[in-house]
Amino acid sequence: MNIEDVKKLSIPKVPGCYLYSDEAGKIIYVGKAANLNSRVLSYWQKAADHTLAKELMLTKIKKIEWIETDSEIEALLLESNLIKKYQPSFNIVQRDDKRYAYIKVSTEEEWPRVFIARQLEKSGRYFGPFVSVEAIRETLKAIRKIWPYRSCKNLPKKVCLYYRIGKCPGMCENFINKKEYSKIIKQIVLFLEGKKGVIVKGVEKEIKELEKSEQDEDRLSLLKYRLLNMKRVLEHSNVLSLIDKYSSDVIELAKVLNLVKVPARIEGYDISNIFGQEAVGSMVVFTDGEVNKNEYRKFKIKINPSFAKASEGKSGDTGMLREVLTRRFNNNWPMPDLIIVDGGRGQLNAVLSVVKKRNLDIAVIAVSKGEGLRSALAPDKIFFPDETRPLELPLASPALHIIKRVRDEAHRFAIKYHRELRNKKILNK
Repeated sequence: MNIEDVKKLSIPKVPGCYLYSDEAGKIIYVGKAANLNSRVLSYWQKAADHTLAKELMLTKIKKIEWIETDSEIEALLLESNLIKKYQPSFNIVQRDDKRYAYIKVSTEEEWPRVFIARQLEKSGRYFGPFVSVEAIRETLKAIRKIWPYRSCKNLPKKVCLYYRIGKCPGMCENFINKKEYSKIIKQIVLFLEGKKGVIVKGVEKEIKELEKSEQDEDRLSLLKYRLLNMKRVLEHSNVLSLIDKYSSDVIELAKVLNLVKVPARIEGYDISNIFGQEAVGSMVVFTDGEVNKNEYRKFKIKINPSFAKASEGKSGDTGMLREVLTRRFNNNWPMPDLIIVDGGRGQLNAVLSVVKKRNLDIAVIAVSKGEGLRSALAPDKIFFPDETRPLELPLASPALHIIKRVRDEAHRFAIKYHRELRNKKILNK
């Protein structure tokens, strides 16, 4: 097939899943999209940068089918269910990749939880695997707006904030009975199975029965609200658009930095301390443009801070940064394609000294605010190796978006760890 053949199919510009079949009629790939027309056409665009596997797949496609959905979340869930059903050869890699995650409903528990799981266990119900953890998070946020559920590992003695904002039914203080909560869990499971229609029909049937009996107006109003709320929440949950944005940000970053390939793994680093006390370092990881918290690492600085100040300058951060990077590369962790460090030329050189000493082929940049500027509108300066002047990207630049997300997350994680150590020291006094 060529791009002209695809255009003739008049694929709609709506959310859904697309299915590619080979000459024998076997489905070889299933994908999802916020815009089916745009996504399918993108495979045949001249500018498309495909892997060898996708290039091979394109030569085998003889038929394209699609299934429209009412929302992006339903497309995400449908893709997972279709992959399970058809086991397409070009999707099969998903089963063994440790980066993929699942939604688990712990049906083995007295009060089932709904949460993200990385590993499959014998008990409970699992849905997935899903490529994007960020998409799962957004999906669970949306589901919780429709059906309040429990997510805490241990039931507290009193209701928490989630109950107060209507996102948990408050089983810890018996504000809901098991029968009613089991109905909620059943509907969540049906939704994750892609059976929204079954849920809608069931609610509509109950509404009709209540209207005929002219009893329990409160229940009637509640059910009508739930149907409207479900539609509203799903329509405004742009899960796939979010994934696409993160992917495009990373692609744009590769272009701006003239990288050989799009960075699949980006690591961000920062140092946090007060006058050298409780000094810590942070390492955050972004995979395909999304946070990957399972790969985060924190470091308690071991060098003498006063020595670092004397030898490295006013703050001593560069010496601490070298320690963090040295310790990081002493571990057998996956190698990054790009390192982003919070700071300027000094921090950049500190990282480069460690990278070059080990003869590692890793791109490194540093990003900092202009001197004395704290406003969100202040230009961020990006420092490159062997470049005398820093680069200032436009605020609307997708490349700047991903750089700032990594930098800000590394900063947040470092401060969090520093505060934990500082509070622990105060308590031990």
